[in-house]
Amino acid sequence: MRFYFAMFLAVAATTSFAADLIPGSAEQWPMASGPNGSWTVKTTKKVPAVFSVARNENVLWRTPLPEGGQSGIAVWRDRLFLTFNKPLPDGTPTSEAKGTDIVACCLDATSGKILWQSLLAGTKSMPHSGIFSDNTSPTPVTDGRHVWFVNAGGRMSCFDFDGHEVWTRTFETRTRHNAKNAEPLLYGDWILHVEMQDPDDPKRRPMKAKPGDRNSSPEDWPLTFVRAFDKATGKPAWVADAGVSIHNTPAHGIAHGKPAVFFGRGGGHAPPEKPYGFTLASLDTDSPGKSLWQYDSPSGYAFYVTQFDEQNAYCFEPGRLCVLNLETGNVQKMIPLNEHVDVRTFDEEAMLWRPKRDTTFSPAATGKRNKPYPTNQTNIIVNGKCLFMSYSGHSIGRVDIESRKVEYLEVPVQVVRKPGIPDEFLWGRHIASDSANSRGMDVSPDKRGKGDGWGHVTSASPIAINDLVFFSTMIGTVYVIDSSVEEFDEAALVSVSDLGEAGKTWSLSSPNYANGRLFHRSLKEVVCIGD
Repeated sequence: MRFYFAMFLAVAATTSFAADLIPGSAEQWPMASGPNGSWTVKTTKKVPAVFSVARNENVLWRTPLPEGGQSGIAVWRDRLFLTFNKPLPDGTPTSEAKGTDIVACCLDATSGKILWQSLLAGTKSMPHSGIFSDNTSPTPVTDGRHVWFVNAGGRMSCFDFDGHEVWTRTFETRTRHNAKNAEPLLYGDWILHVEMQDPDDPKRRPMKAKPGDRNSSPEDWPLTFVRAFDKATGKPAWVADAGVSIHNTPAHGIAHGKPAVFFGRGGGHAPPEKPYGFTLASLDTDSPGKSLWQYDSPSGYAFYVTQFDEQNAYCFEPGRLCVLNLETGNVQKMIPLNEHVDVRTFDEEAMLWRPKRDTTFSPAATGKRNKPYPTNQTNIIVNGKCLFMSYSGHSIGRVDIESRKVEYLEVPVQVVRKPGIPDEFLWGRHIASDSANSRGMDVSPDKRGKGDGWGHVTSASPIAINDLVFFSTMIGTVYVIDSSVEEFDEAALVSVSDLGEAGKTWSLSSPNYANGRLFHRSLKEVVCIGD
């Protein structure tokens, strides 16, 4: 089957620009969540909505990386910033693909040339290319003058744009479980990062766990918190008064005219931060970290990006999207995600989508394992709609917050593209990636890394450019979805793009957009996508 897509979309912004949290960053991508902290951006420039790295179509440049990594890419004008793992010696067995150190890297955004690199030593050894995280997971942050890198294995460092180190600090890591954790955030003069309190903090819960023991009781570990550090010196500034789970990705922005950060507690493996739920905390300079309200969640489903918009904050309960009043934290709506919904599944024999209205979304009926929530970290709010990747069923979900209408569209798991051969779309199946770096070495010791990137994985968080949402999966498939279509049918599927050849591409990184171009990466390379 072949889809027909327009090669590029010229999409004009129809609403006012969101306030940029970093001055001058409107057409940059200064941190994982973009210029305004919402993973979304508005632009009047052309948006590259169709591309294929496998065929080198609409790819402006490609730069091989010395080793694999998972960070997103921060962009400021002619500079790109990312991290990769310290290169393994040639011939390293896959089972020994692990380490403590990562490399901070700066590239020229115009040519892709690597301008400088710097080693960031860590203390916590992590397997490379885990399906939930590795030491390179945090995305760098930049304000246009300096850039901050985080090694999740225990180091945060500040550099100027020429690669000179300004300061560095080490931090204590928690080894009980490994998760994507929060992305570092920049607000004002603060770098926000999720960490335990310092050992000499009298408010810290005592450490009773043995070093490196992932199976210790949750009660044996200190809690983790959103913490702020002076961006100029790295010195601690404040600690939020409510804990946050390492499974959660906090988001910050403007809530009723004042800066705030929204975060959650809960997730798998019994996180110690209790009670489970969600907190909106102040970022005002007179009361930073102070809780404005708290919503207690009976389920503790906090393995998402905790997002909010002008009116509401959003989280998930079993099989439901929970809409909270942004001012009070009170529940406004509980929208069922699996009952009385519209579902469009693809019939391969007939080569068309078959719609079912007011039905049940139950991929478990096909014999596949299902969960009452989306794939981790794949939720995004775009113009009053919540979109996400389903846990199973290979479907994109869309929830209209106002009308409560819920729709699912099944999408192909993968596309096989080869020169001179029509595209082959794979439905409900995939070619497992070799999870190889640019030198051909398999650098993913976790056997689950051979999966399709849906379900039990901390997937790349999507971004939205105007109404277009970009979802990326572990096997390098990139879905470009038009969130604004009236009916969430096949017209919503703008393209099934790719980051490389099927079976030879692996990525847990989010894309970004800056100055009319997309930047993305896999274990092998960084790519620039545009007209």
